[in-house]
Amino acid sequence: MPSFGNTALTYRAQSSNKVTVLIGDQPLGFAQNVGNSFGFGTQQLYGIGASLPQEVQQLRTSPHISINMFALSQSGLSLLGYPTNLALILAQTEFNFYIQDGVTQQMKFMFVGGVCSDFNETIPTNQLIVDTFTFMCADVLGPNGTSILNTGDAYSFPALATGVTNLASTVN
Repeated sequence: MPSFGNTALTYRAQSSNKVTVLIGDQPLGFAQNVGNSFGFGTQQLYGIGASLPQEVQQLRTSPHISINMFALSQSGLSLLGYPTNLALILAQTEFNFYIQDGVTQQMKFMFVGGVCSDFNETIPTNQLIVDTFTFMCADVLGPNGTSILNTGDAYSFPALATGVTNLASTVN
């Protein structure tokens, strides 16, 4: 018969139990999902009359981060002191995004200079409305403060960009 073992399991995969979204140090809400991607602008280059590419070039890097969260009601916006919906507040503002380990509190990644590029709202029947914000970023720093996009070191962080509002997410 199975029994409960009261020992901590040492998982070999990462897990995210909670994602908290902050603007500066002000909690904004809990995200349902945070995803990130690095588009490398990969393009195949062809010679005249060639049906196969002559080479494949990575021409530009375009880091993105998206946040899915429940849409705030008017009373939720009022509670946080916001005069209008979140999409209008996030437009035309630059953010840094911190992906932080919720257990060790150490930074995993920092997306620098993120500007909201897309807003999407999903309105399902008999379910909560979900807002999705996608941000294009200038760079991604690893735990020791160097760009992981220039060095190729995915764990290569702490120098914070100044003059930029911080939008943080904590993953644990």
